[in-house]
Amino acid sequence: MAGRPVPPEALETVPTAELLNELKRRHHLLGRPPVHMALLGPPCVGKRTQAEALRRAFGICRISGSDLLAAGAAAGGSSDEGAISALTDLLDRPQCRRGFVLEGFPTTAMQAKRLQETLERQGKPTLGDVVFLDAEEGALLERCRGRMLHEASGRLYHEQFKPPAEGCVDDFTGEPLTRTSHDQADFQSKCHEFREDVGLLKEFFKRTGLSTHEVNAAAGGEVVSAAIADAMKK
Repeated sequence: MAGRPVPPEALETVPTAELLNELKRRHHLLGRPPVHMALLGPPCVGKRTQAEALRRAFGICRISGSDLLAAGAAAGGSSDEGAISALTDLLDRPQCRRGFVLEGFPTTAMQAKRLQETLERQGKPTLGDVVFLDAEEGALLERCRGRMLHEASGRLYHEQFKPPAEGCVDDFTGEPLTRTSHDQADFQSKCHEFREDVGLLKEFFKRTGLSTHEVNAAAGGEVVSAAIADAMKK
């Protein structure tokens, strides 16, 4: 179901130059091929930031793995099956008609196998590209500690690497940001879990012929975005 239209009075407040730039961006997207991909990596590597950049660059929908896993757990039964069921429902939305980027999902080879089989069985496009982001654990830890979130939009900020323009409020709405909690033990546990699972996950994708790309995510967001774009051309 499509979202509600924007009221005319809201558009009237947007500068003409910004409206024209947005129209140009959307027109450019019409010439881009559909994209069906997953963006994977350890905690705080920048998956959400890069998934959002890909969403805008390709006109696709962004689907959060943490939301899928939460939906799977809430549904009872097999959490993997619940997560994949939630995913297939989300793919029916209009904003996913040009493709999707899965942010942090699948996390295991078994999830990947079930996901591909389900999408194929339902006649939906299967994964075509998988990008693995990574950085040294010290850099990841530093990113985790300074995160701030605008909860309504999901926009992420960082007190050192991407501070808001003014105070501790969102650049676009002026609404307050929330500092994300950080648990050292949980962070290390999730890093260890990712390192344990990633080998089998890569092997599964290799066996099934998917295009996989490894990108160093230690640099700033724009540099990493450019590296992902370059990797996907290969």
